Parts: sequence; C-alpha cells; structure tokens
Amino acid sequence: MYQKKRTSPFTIFFRILFTACLIYSVVFIFQNSLQIAEQSSLRSEQVQQVVNEVAGTVGLGPFSLLVVRKMAHFAEFMMMGFWFMLCLRVYTRHFIKHVSWPLFLGLGTAVTDETIQLFVDGRGSSVKDVWIDFAGFLVGLFVALVILMFCRMCVILFVHRHDDEELVQPEPQPRPAKERPAPSPAPQPQEEWDEEPEEEWEEEPLPQYQPPARPARQAARRAPDPQPRWEPVPQQEKEEEEEEEESYDTSIEIEY
Repeated sequence: MYQKKRTSPFTIFFRILFTACLIYSVVFIFQNSLQIAEQSSLRSEQVQQVVNEVAGTVGLGPFSLLVVRKMAHFAEFMMMGFWFMLCLRVYTRHFIKHVSWPLFLGLGTAVTDETIQLFVDGRGSSVKDVWIDFAGFLVGLFVALVILMFCRMCVILFVHRHDDEELVQPEPQPRPAKERPAPSPAPQPQEEWDEEPEEEWEEEPLPQYQPPARPARQAARRAPDPQPRWEPVPQQEKEEEEEEEESYDTSIEIEY
C-alpha cells in the first residue's frame, strides 16, 4: 500500500509563516481602503514627511502627496505578491507551473480594493489605481521568484560540490581481502616406539660411464684405415741387405 511522504517540520513552519504574512498583507490593504478620506489624507501626509526626509538624504524629492499615495499602493501590493510567491513555493515544488493562480488572485484583490473605496465617504476609485496595484503585485512576484531561483542554485552547487573532484581523481579501489592462513592441525599425541638399533648402510660404487654402442654401418664408415706398423729390423738383416745392394751395384757397373 502506498504511504504518503511525511512532511518536514521546517516545511510546516514556513507554510504557517508565509501564509500568516500573506493574510496580514491582504488585511492591511483592505484596512487602508476602509478609512475615510480625512483619516487617509492625514496618514498620507505623515508618510510624505518621512519619505521626503529619507529622499532628501539621497538628493531626491520632495514628492507630492499624490505621488506618495500611488507609491504606497504600489508598495503594499508588492509585499502581497512577494509573500504570495513564497507561500506558493512551500505548498508545491512546481510553483512556476501554477503561477497563473497568483496573477488571477492579485488582479482580483486590486479590483476588490478599488471597489471597496466606492462605498467609503470621500473616497473614490479609478482604473489607473487598479493597474498600479497590479504592477506592484507583479514586481513582488518577480522579486520572490529571483530569490527562490538563487537559493535553489546555491543548494544545487552545494550538493554537487565534489563532482569535479570525482572526475579528476580515480575512484578508490577496494582493498583485497587478506587471505587468512589455514589453521594448523592440532598436535596429535606421539606414540612411544621401542628404540631399535640403527642399521649401517654401505655405499654402493657409482657405475662407470660407457658410451652408447653405435650401429655396425656407422662404425664401418667412420673406422680409420689401418696404418702400416713399423717394426725394428735386426742388425744382421741390415748388414745382409747392404751387402746385397753393393753386389748389385757392382754388377751393373761391369756390364756397362
């Protein structure tokens, strides 16, 4: 089952605050419209003195009573538009989509204010005052909208303040888990054996290296030719051979 999201206590607090300010601004506008002409003029003169004193320090003014009255209408409707936009924001996130509601209610309040003055002694209404009031309401909406957009931009920048660092720096890799050594087996009780005398081992001689036997054909091919063997000749045989050579040589000389 779908559960409704719980409203934050801060949201409830701002809803109450902005709604109370909006209601007070509307009551303040209608209260000024219900004043008779003498009370309204006296109050306007007091405001005129304060405005001219402040404007004199800046180098402006003096302002006439008519201008001060129009400025007062403009200012009170501007505050109404300001609180209306903030009140709309705390009730819905899509405040720009529903901005037609403040426009309609602001124009309706301006028309109602001028209509009330028709039934007050010494007061009157004019279409010019309606447009002045509605212009002040639009300015208040715009100022509140600019402040809301600025606050929203600051929140977005604060939330994404670490995004550039994540793009530059690589993400930290998780450390590999350390392999725990296998538990060593529990020592087993050693059995006692009867000690036996150690046997003496004799070292066997290492076999001599023998080259592998070659095939008969390769042995026949590669075997060297037999060389004549020199044997010493005995002395007697040498003398007999020399005598035979000398006799042979003499016979040859005689025949010649």
